[in-house]
Amino acid sequence: MIDMGLPSYIEGMTGDKSLSKAVNRGRLLNILREEGSVSRASLAKKSGLNKATVSSQISELIEMGIVKETGTGKSDLGRKPVMLEIAGDAGYALGISIISEFLYVTVMDLTQHIILENIVPVHDVSSEKIIKLILQIIANTTKKLPPSFYGLTGVGIAIPGIVDREGDKIVLSARFNWVNVLLRSRIEKKYKGILHIGNDATLAAIAERECFNRESQDLVCVLIDEGIGSGAYINGSAYYGYNGKFGEVGHMTILHEGPRCPCGNYGCWDLLGSEAALRRNLADAGNGKIPSQEEMLLLASERPLWSRPAFDQFVTYSAVGVVSLINAFGPSSVIINSDVLRASDEMYSNFKQAVEERTINRFPECKIKLSTLGKTAPSIGACIAVTEKFYHTLVIQ
Repeated sequence: MIDMGLPSYIEGMTGDKSLSKAVNRGRLLNILREEGSVSRASLAKKSGLNKATVSSQISELIEMGIVKETGTGKSDLGRKPVMLEIAGDAGYALGISIISEFLYVTVMDLTQHIILENIVPVHDVSSEKIIKLILQIIANTTKKLPPSFYGLTGVGIAIPGIVDREGDKIVLSARFNWVNVLLRSRIEKKYKGILHIGNDATLAAIAERECFNRESQDLVCVLIDEGIGSGAYINGSAYYGYNGKFGEVGHMTILHEGPRCPCGNYGCWDLLGSEAALRRNLADAGNGKIPSQEEMLLLASERPLWSRPAFDQFVTYSAVGVVSLINAFGPSSVIINSDVLRASDEMYSNFKQAVEERTINRFPECKIKLSTLGKTAPSIGACIAVTEKFYHTLVIQ
């Protein structure tokens, strides 16, 4: 779970009344979110705060609608304790992931449970059309949400490309041919709530760590779909690079004197090892028609003889790129998010073997895992990002 944004140097320290209150509230909210259900006495023990402080803070959080009493727990001696938990249905986060053919939409409650998922077709990836579509999704989703204390707490948007750290603009999305698109300011004209705009692979990494790998301090997530991107955790924190430029690994050269990429480089991983590249290669090997996503995955599961060279090339290029990331970052875990590799146990086994054979010292301590989140990972990560921002606002109130 992401920390509440409180600097580590104030842990255990006292300051003015507002600082102490923020520190204590952040500590209690973290415990409640991690434990799921806990008594006041247990909160006092786990937080190190006295019972009076816990009681006062919890009363305020209940009044704010973010914490609720859920009945009594077990006790060997005396009165049974009243249990507390986060009121998940007090508010909802909306995550939207932009892919060329679809927008993936996810809604999560305040305990990170998914309550709604949807896929919206995209016919035009121009920034004007995408912004209009996002605003429609926000309006339609708001109408569908059940009544709640906070309603829609925020909107997170995942985009394949470089997003500046302030989230004001998309610096570059080679896939969509977007340059310096002011996405935030355009959306804020209609939507006034919490807004988080981030790179899709970074948000996918946040989803993978928060959902399945919270103990991992150094993790790399590789998102292989129409393009290729990467997100990472270094020393327990999501890594963004200077001004949000980390993660564009799809534009590292893996074939010198290879084809020209829209980004301006040559022989990019995107052009050779992405799903888009695989679909083109399957068309060349087959009847000349580029298969749909569903057709490609069916071919991946069956792998007819004519398609195998294209799939073998996909596995090889996937392994070459991942090996470079492992050698560069030395992570404890690498999460591979690829629908194609997930469709075939044989291909995934071949991919792992190729990575292990090529990696320096074979890196036996680096675990390679296959994501189960698929193309919803960025939208889930976008939900988590805005939920964290919402909790930050609660801490400093």
